[in-house]
Amino acid sequence: MSKRLRRSLAALPLLTAAALAGDPASSFAVTPPAPTGTGFDLSKLFNAADVKYIGSFDMDFDNSVGNLETHAFQASAFLSQPIQLGSDWQFLPQFSYEAMLMNTTGPVPSLLLGDEDLHEIELSLYFLRLNDTSPWVYGAWINPALATDFQGISGDDFFLDAAGGVGYKLNDRLMVGLGAAALNITGDTTWAAGPGFAWQPNDQTMVSLFGPNFRATHDITPKWRVGVEVRPNGGIWNIDTALGSANIDYTNFRAGVTSSHNLAGDLWLSYGAGMTFGGEINVTTTDGSKVFQNQLDDLESGLYGFVGLDLKSW
Repeated sequence: MSKRLRRSLAALPLLTAAALAGDPASSFAVTPPAPTGTGFDLSKLFNAADVKYIGSFDMDFDNSVGNLETHAFQASAFLSQPIQLGSDWQFLPQFSYEAMLMNTTGPVPSLLLGDEDLHEIELSLYFLRLNDTSPWVYGAWINPALATDFQGISGDDFFLDAAGGVGYKLNDRLMVGLGAAALNITGDTTWAAGPGFAWQPNDQTMVSLFGPNFRATHDITPKWRVGVEVRPNGGIWNIDTALGSANIDYTNFRAGVTSSHNLAGDLWLSYGAGMTFGGEINVTTTDGSKVFQNQLDDLESGLYGFVGLDLKSW
């Protein structure tokens, strides 16, 4: 599952549940004006801006000797407060950047995959329809991105995704939603759909499921929050190889524990660790061939850890 699929399914249900958008894995929120009467503290799920490091280690190749480790450096920020469009619609732009450093140890598992320095730049555009007198919320997402090794920029390095969703506030403690997405519209398009909910049984606890992303948190104190997470990890990038233009598609899931501490004002320190599972990596040429799949493909479980700074509102 690519990062784009992860972001789409993560974003849509809550896109439809409040005036905010994005992906819990890369976070995003700007003190959103939640529907009147909601009991949710949505700042537990989203950030106005953040920077994060995620390391994944000791992922052995099932089909060959050697293993893979990755180091991801991420930064994202909303570029403005929600912009009103007419009486009900709102617009939010978000900028994101990620540097993904891949390192293989042991015998190189293919002629095309070695140590890779990969980059992704995204400008996500979110559109939301809200009305204080209605429990229904509607949202749309357009995401142009440049994902590349910067060895040569062509049309293959540009990706475009789009999505839409609808949500319903059942009561002041429970929101549900459903979204669908078209991914990599400019290439081999993938269609996906996913449900979601956000449930706050009390003021200290939040449980959410957005597509393949599950998260549960509990406030030990107003300045210390702990939780568990299960979410996809990885991405897709275009690279130049000896065989020409190709895509690296690296995905896995991570499951672990998290902790967040309020440093000052709206600034929080977050960190966590756990296991990776269900991983795979492949190099796919522009004609759809997965070259060296017999050497690459599945990855065994490994370890991961992350640390980041989160800004809850501007």
